[in-house]
This record gives sequence, structure tokens and C-alpha cells, in this order.
Amino acid sequence: MKIRWALAAATLCVAQAAYAGLPGMIPRQVLFGNPERIAPALSPDGSLIAYVAPAGDVLNLWLMDADGTDPRQITFDEGRGVTDYFWAENGRHILYMQDQAGEENTHVYRLDVSTGEVTDLTPYEGVKAYVSATDRDRPDTVLIEMNADDPMLFDVYEADLTTGELTPVESNPGFVLGWIPDEDLTVRVAYAMDGEGGQMLMSKDPEGNWTPFLSWGPEEMVYPVRMTRDGSGIYLNSTLGSNTSRLVVHDIASGEETVLASDPMCDAGGVFFDEETVTPRAITFTYLRLRVEILDPALQADFDFLSTVAEGDFFIASSDRAEDVWIVGYYSPSNPVSYYLYDRRAGTARLLFSAIPALEDYELADVRPLLIPARDGLMLPSYLTLPVGIDSTGLPLVLFVHGGPWARDGYGYDPISQLLANRGFAVLQVNFRGSTGFGREFLNAANREWGGAMQDDLTDAVQWAVDQGYADPGRLSIVGASFGGYATLAGVAFTPDLYAAAVDLFGPSDLITFRQSVPAYWRPMDALFDVRIGSLSADSAMLADRSPLNHAGEIRTPLLVIQGANDPRVVQAESDQLVAALRAVGTPVEYVLYADEGHGFALEANNLDFAGRMEEFLAGHIDGVRFEPWAPVEGSTSTVVE
Repeated sequence: MKIRWALAAATLCVAQAAYAGLPGMIPRQVLFGNPERIAPALSPDGSLIAYVAPAGDVLNLWLMDADGTDPRQITFDEGRGVTDYFWAENGRHILYMQDQAGEENTHVYRLDVSTGEVTDLTPYEGVKAYVSATDRDRPDTVLIEMNADDPMLFDVYEADLTTGELTPVESNPGFVLGWIPDEDLTVRVAYAMDGEGGQMLMSKDPEGNWTPFLSWGPEEMVYPVRMTRDGSGIYLNSTLGSNTSRLVVHDIASGEETVLASDPMCDAGGVFFDEETVTPRAITFTYLRLRVEILDPALQADFDFLSTVAEGDFFIASSDRAEDVWIVGYYSPSNPVSYYLYDRRAGTARLLFSAIPALEDYELADVRPLLIPARDGLMLPSYLTLPVGIDSTGLPLVLFVHGGPWARDGYGYDPISQLLANRGFAVLQVNFRGSTGFGREFLNAANREWGGAMQDDLTDAVQWAVDQGYADPGRLSIVGASFGGYATLAGVAFTPDLYAAAVDLFGPSDLITFRQSVPAYWRPMDALFDVRIGSLSADSAMLADRSPLNHAGEIRTPLLVIQGANDPRVVQAESDQLVAALRAVGTPVEYVLYADEGHGFALEANNLDFAGRMEEFLAGHIDGVRFEPWAPVEGSTSTVVE
């Protein structure tokens, strides 16, 4: 016993020496608890500001006067919370979308701001609904899309906010993915698949038939933004004629296109419009960092001033109808977001609130944007977060893989990265091929490469971190959610000696069963998934070989699996079958199921529970890091599946 104690003490001393220079420990409650206040929005007349804040441990809607006085709670949800909301154009109502337990069948609710009355505008079982358009000239009307008649297809309804009545507007002919109204809420354009992975935009002819006016193959990216004021054209983010997507305006009758903005390094991003003329005023581009291109010179003075108000990148979060007052959000790696109220006429800005002011008491890690070469020479835009206060060589490293995969990592605050860096890990986030925002060539390089070249990119990035001296090759871990969860499982299955620990959240384990079990409203995109992931018929052997489930016998890395019981995208069976296969061959795995969550965490208690389990799990398998021990979280619905 004395010998074993001495060895344990020596190990503890080495570990403490490794992180002795780290700043104060940031509590998980600060990083993963509910924000203090977030998501403010001005009423159309600018007199009120709605925002999201906790009531107990559940996020609800609150209201305050525009001068910041008289804060009061206006929703009283005790379950999932209310976060996805916006003001109706009439200023009397707020509309919000909410599901019941993570199943993503969102309903549309109307909140009367003055009385507090809440009405479910779409009270149908098993239906997904959302508001798709509003119009300031018809302030008591909104368009709602809903799959009430066929779970695969969405129809359009007009909702009268005064009466709550729903009127059918467009019935889906069987191939439409989405609908695009003009500025008078008349549906003018349909967005559809062609059955072979390609897509098209269609307009209705005088006989009521939908006719394509623009088509493109699966190798292109074309995203409708909105229609022009007169309805004769449509703004698009389009790669047609370019590798990266450009902001263009497409004339529907003639087919003529005018390029309004582009960047050779990255795709066109969010567009800020003049709501009266419906002309673009500014647009964002993000390669490694955000860049704003001003299209309306009248905005230049505003943006010049706003760049001096606070540190970090900024965005316009809300505006009154007159556009005299903006709410502007600022963010950085050390600040999730702080909101300022900007009076454009006076040329002044004042702090409204910060989302997590408690973070100001702690020293957070910086994030380094960088490019990492893949083995075939493709450059991977990436982000490296290094611990503060200790030597940045030979560190334990976590490869943190984003989901999607048709999404991207960016520069800013991330609670998981900051938690791990605070505990002594380096964290590497990689935009592997297939990540969006970097052009169609970068996207198409990932076609049928799940578990192939996409996984090689991640392996190459880890090896780069080792070669550069940042990472200790014996202390590498991989963590990811959704596609990142799949990449985590693929990492431990296909490179079984690379990682010392792994955490999979909501990750598919079998590409065939995953594709067979996606939500019904994804089914119209099957042909595109055939191109991007692989065909269930023609590529079944490849999909089976790239499925970690079929390599369970090769997995030996300590693994923590996290799953939401109501996940509609990656169903519970994906995790169940992997855990069963691992246990059948005698490989231990920790499996935690959350009873009332879906594809992510909505409840504070579950988010805190997960973060604690992840932190303690990684520290149990990686030497030289510190951790805040996990403890049961009151209200969490987690169950350890034995």
C-alpha cells in the first residue's frame, strides 16, 4: 500500500506541475449554465425590448422599456423554455416556436404582449411548423409552413394574428422543399429537387403550374435569399459561374444575373437589407475572420463608429422599423456576446447587457485562426485554442469536430473549448473538406468521403499539431457532436491507436441505418444525400465499410457515448447498437441517455450534467490536466445505461 500511495502521489505532483500556471478554475456553471440575458429584439416602434432570460432554471421571454427600465417576465414556461422568437409586425404580438421534448415538431405560438395570453396557432399532433415570412405592410398576417398533410412535405398557410385562423395558401405538389414569397406575402417561387441530386427554382405560370426558371446540379450551391421589392427578381447566394458563392440578383423573366458582391476565398454570408426598398446594404464574408462589405455608402459612417464601440466582431441583431435604433451584438473568444443600443441619429451607443457577465471574472483562452495542409495539399481553415499561463508545447490535445457536416467552425466563444483550455488542454477545431463557407470545390471534395478523405483531414490536422510541437502524441482525444460524433467513432475505429479518449454526442454509428431513419421531411433530399454521403443501393458496400459499428472489434479507445432519447436526426438506436456491439466483444464503454432531449441540449441541468461527465471522463484517461469533479445535477434526466 505504501508503494502504491507513493506512485499515486508522484503522479499527482507531476500533474499539478503541468498545470500550475493556469489561471483560476472557471466553474462549469458559468460556462454551461443558462445565460443571464440574451437575444434582445426591439419592438417595431422601438419602445420595448424583448429578450430571453432564466426564470428559475428555465429560459423565458422578458420585456423591458427601451431605456432599460421595468424588466418583467412575459412567458412562464416550465419545460423546454422559450428561445426562438420574434416580434410580429403589428407590435402587439410575439411569435415563438417550441417543441415538446427535443423531437423537433415545433409549434407556432402567439403571445399577446399586453395580456400575456399564449395561443398555439398550430395545435396538431406530430406536426412541424414554423413562421416563414412576415410583411410590415400586412402586420396582422404571417405565413406558416407546416407538414400537416404529409410528414415529408410542407404546405403554406396564412395565419391571421387577430383571429388565429389558418388559411391554406399553397399545397405542396410533392417535390417542393421550400417556398419563397414576395414582399406582399404572395408565394411566387418554389425551391425544389430534381430527383437526381440537382435543384431548381420554379415560378407559377398563368395556368397555375410550377415551371423551372433556374436549375443547377448537385455540385453547385445556390441559396435563395429573398425576392426583390417588385417581385421581378430574386437575390441569391450562388456559385453558378464561380467557385465561391456570390450575392447576385437574378431576373426571373430574362435569366439575367447581376453580381453584387463576392470574395474569392469564401462564400457570401448574411445580407443586411433596406427594408423599404429591399436592396442589400451590407454583406458578410467569413474565411478565418468576419469581414463586412458595405454596399450602401450611407452605412459606412455607422459601421466605422460601431467598430470603435467594443472589442470583437459585431452584427446588427435588431432594429426598429424606422431604423433609427439598432441593437448591435459584439463577440470574441472571451465573450459570447454583449449587446449595445445604438442611436443612429445621436451617434451614441450604450451597453444594454452581456450574456454571461460572470465570465469577466476569469481569464479565458485566445483562439488562433490558422491554415493546416491536408495530405493532398488542400488547406483546412482551422482554430487552435491554447491554455493560458503554461508552456504551449507537448500539451494534451482535444480534436473538437463540428457537426453538420455542412456547417463550419468559426472565430469566437465556445464553452467546450474554453472549458478544456482552462483545464489544461489544447483544443483544435478543423474545417475539414465538406465544411460550408469555402466554395463548391471544398464542398464537393467531400462527396462520398464520410470516413474517408474527410476523416483523413482530421487525422492530418492532429498530426500537424504533433509535428508543430503543440500536442503530445500520447495524450490525444477526440470529441464531437452529430457528424462530429460520427467522426469521433470513425476516429477510434479506423485509427485505433491515435486517441487516448473519445466522447461521442448524438453520432451515427452505421451510415446505412442512419440514412434509413432520418426524419420524413429529409426524404425529398435523398438524391442529394446519395451524392454527398453515398447511395443506399449503389454504394452499400462502401457505406457499410465506413460505418464504425462494423468495426466495433477494432475499437479499444476509452469511449463516452451521449444520446438524446427523442433525437429525430440520429435516433437512439444508433447509439444503442454501437454500445451493444462494443460490450459484446468485451470493450467497456460509458453510455449516458437523456430522457427528454433530442439532437442537442435544451435544458440547463442536462447541459451541466453532460459537461461534468465529459470533463471527468477525459481527466480520467489523460494525464496532466485538472478537472472539476462531476456531481449529480438536480433536474437532469440523465441515465447511465448499463
